[in-house]
Amino acid sequence: MIALFRKAGIRDVTPNHVIDESEWEALNQYIKSIRESKTKEVYRDASPLAARLVVVQDINARLLQELARRPQLVHDLDPRKFEELVAKLLEDQGCDVTLTKRTRDGGYDLLGRMKVGPANLIFLAECKKYSPQNKVGVEVVRGLYGVTEIQKANLGLIITTSTFTKDAHEEKLRIGPRIDLKEYSDLCSWLSAYSIVG
Repeated sequence: MIALFRKAGIRDVTPNHVIDESEWEALNQYIKSIRESKTKEVYRDASPLAARLVVVQDINARLLQELARRPQLVHDLDPRKFEELVAKLLEDQGCDVTLTKRTRDGGYDLLGRMKVGPANLIFLAECKKYSPQNKVGVEVVRGLYGVTEIQKANLGLIITTSTFTKDAHEEKLRIGPRIDLKEYSDLCSWLSAYSIVG
């Protein structure tokens, strides 16, 4: 505690020191500045009713409700936050999900398990946070299919904030049920479950 007071610029504090009001205020200001420096902006709420900065550090109920109301905000998330969002959405659908490391992810972003009858289905998911006009191409489908085979997973799942090219859809049909494609409209459907009723 004494070290914290010193970092806040309060000198000559001892274990028996009686702290006055100005010293408490200095400490509170220091703690507040630490908290503010660690906060990361995820998105801005520009609606006329609340034209203020909304700060969210985790994928929480507030962010999910806001995304349910305005799903286009997924385009404002950074790629890692989008991966965390997809992980949360899948967890809430009954999957056990693990995020891979940011670097050297091995060709997939999420490793998931889901109970299907007496067995566990293992899936790999690749998250592509693209702008709406930037479609996910066939090479991503082929890449995840190859990783799914190598890892001996039951399913490869690609989730995007965009859509897929015609070639990507055709490749998915050729591969069959080992690959599934989820695009922006699917994300909107998943997010609608978090709408506030009333």
